[in-house]
This record gives sequence, structure tokens and C-alpha cells, in this order.
Amino acid sequence: MVKKHFPILLLILFVFTQSFGQSEKLKKLEIQIKTLNDNLQYEKSIAVLNEIVINEQSTHYEKYYAYLLESFTYKRLFNYTKTLHKLDLALTEGLQSDRVEEVQNTIMAEKCFVYFDTQDYPKAEALIIQLRKLNFKHISIPTKSWIIMQDGYIKMLNKDYIKSEQLLDEAAALVLANSPENLPNIYGKKMELYNKMKLFEKRDTTFKEGLQLAKKYHKVKYEMYLYQVMRNIFQENEDYKNAFFTQKKYDSIVKFYNATDANGKLELAEKKLEDENRKLKEQNEKYIDYILYGVIVSLLLLLYFALRLYQSNKAKRILVEKENTRIHDEIERLTQALDEKGNTTLNLSNYNLTERQLEIIEYIRLGLTNKEIGSKLFISENTVKYHLKIIYEILNVEHRSAIR
Repeated sequence: MVKKHFPILLLILFVFTQSFGQSEKLKKLEIQIKTLNDNLQYEKSIAVLNEIVINEQSTHYEKYYAYLLESFTYKRLFNYTKTLHKLDLALTEGLQSDRVEEVQNTIMAEKCFVYFDTQDYPKAEALIIQLRKLNFKHISIPTKSWIIMQDGYIKMLNKDYIKSEQLLDEAAALVLANSPENLPNIYGKKMELYNKMKLFEKRDTTFKEGLQLAKKYHKVKYEMYLYQVMRNIFQENEDYKNAFFTQKKYDSIVKFYNATDANGKLELAEKKLEDENRKLKEQNEKYIDYILYGVIVSLLLLLYFALRLYQSNKAKRILVEKENTRIHDEIERLTQALDEKGNTTLNLSNYNLTERQLEIIEYIRLGLTNKEIGSKLFISENTVKYHLKIIYEILNVEHRSAIR
């Protein structure tokens, strides 16, 4: 019987050995990369993983895992653009393996962390919904607990405080059972929730419990995190006195942490730089907005004053035109009145005038200027003036209006 099924048993043993061997190999790789990253040897991490990626003998799953670990490395450096890129490469390789469902769910979970860290909460929430529908299949308990915690935090942002507390409690229960040293991380989120719910006593109790756990497990980073959260809460509540004292306590822990942990010092510097760059970017965007608003307001004011100036000039021009018309009409009226008083139109036949002089008089009566008369007769304006002088003497008048 054994001999009959021996080939099948041998095949099963071979497959199991191969799978177990690959799993152990990847676990060792993960530990190696984590150690390198903890020692800030990020370039070496990438070099080790790149050897697997470019190796033609590597399976699709091994390449997937290498890209996944590369994404962890870039996430440690807060380079989220690179992190997402590496996750996409990991997904491409993983979909060609025989563990498609595991790959898809893992990539969704990791992208969820990235979107949460970058405060792209709608995308994070969409992935959380998908993972819940899949019942967190292939997702480790620590990863599941952090995703539930994120879900609770997003619910808080959406002001669904009851559901938020339920989810944070669910996440805390998972963490307590598997890694209680990480509970302060969830307690920080609970502090924010209780503050928004105006449960200040519960908030302060959670703060104290979180600090006790952080000290118990020697997690200085969590102490800093809890003080940072409490400081932000006091600032949000405009309780600047307590915010100041909390900041001083935070600073003292930072100094201690920097003096006792070189790796932590560098991580803090990187995180601080990231925060400063983000704040600087936000400030620059605000300044650009202010400048744009200023330019728009200036242009509107300029347009307003230009319109007012145009309207003013138009009004003045119309006024001048009306005044000119009025003066012209007044002259006509006075001339007509003068004629009616006895200054009858001159009888030119009574005077010894040349043909040229008569032409000039005719044009004057038509209202032409000296220049226009000269143009009609093809003579200069000065010649017209000369003729007019002689005409005035002959007719015994002082002005051309008397000729009309």
C-alpha cells in the first residue's frame, strides 16, 4: 500500500519542503532587512533586495516580497511616493504567483497605511471597507489591529464618535492580546476622541494609562507621542498654559531620548524635517493664495478706477462738446440778432472786388476756414489771409463775421 502511493507522498513532501523552505528564506530576509533599517542602513537594504528583483532565478512571489520589503524601507524614510510605487511593482509580480489573493489583500492593507499616514482618508477608508468585506483574510493580527484603529480614527474625524470608540476598543483588545507594548499608540487616538466628546476625565485617565504602559515597556517614543497628542489637544482647546507645560515635558523626553538612542535621534530628525517641509509647503501654498488674492483685488481696483476715469473723461468730453455747441449756437444767435438790428448782408456789387476776392467771400459765407479756402483755391493759407486783409479794407469791416 505504501509502495503504491509512495510517488504521491514523495511529491507532497517535495512541495511542502519547497514551500516551507521558501517561507523560512523570506522570513530570514525580512529579519535581515528590518535589522539593516533599524541601523539606518537603508542603502544596503535596497541593494540586498535589488539582487532578488534582478535575479532571473527568483520566483514571482520572491520578487513580490522583495518589492514589499522595499516599500517598508521607503516608508521608514517617509517617502510615500516611492512606497506606493514599490507596492505597485510588488502587486504586478505577486499577481503572477500562485498566491494572488494573499498578495492583493496585503497590498491593500499596506496602501491603506500609506493613505492614512498622508491623511488621504477617503482612499484609506475605501480600502478598509474592502478588507472588511474580505474578513481580513491573509492579514496578520497586528496588521488587522492597526487597520481597525485607523478605521476608528476616521470615524472620529467623521464625528461618528460612538462607532469610533467601538472600533478603537476592538483594536485595543487585539493589540493587548498580541503586542500590549503598542497599546499607547491606540490610547493616543482615544485621547483625541474623548476630547472631542468632551469626556475630559476619561481623556486624562487614558493619557495616564498610556504613559504607564510606555514606561513599563520602555517605549520612549510612545511617551513622546502621548505628550505630543496631549499638547495638540490643549492647543485645540486654547488651553495654552497646559499646552506650554506639556511641551516642556515633551522637550525633556526628546533630550533624554536623543542622548540614549542614536537611532531614535536620526528618526526624530527625519520626522521633524518631514513635518517642517509639510508645514513649509502649506505656508507657501497659503502665501501663494494670499498673493493671488492680492493681485486679483489690485486688478479689480485698477479696473474700477480705469472705468471711473473713462466715465469721467467721457463726461468731460460730452461737456466740452455741449459747451462748444452752445458757444457756436450763441455766436449764430448774436450774428442773427446783429443782422436783425440793421446790419444787413453786404451787397458785394457795390464794391470793386476781383473774381478771386469774390470766391474767397463766397467760401467765408459757407463757413470754411482759411486753410480750407486755400485748399479749394490751391493757394497757401497766408495768401488767403493776405486777400482777406485787402477785402476787409475794401468792405470797411473788422471781422469775417461781418461778411456773412
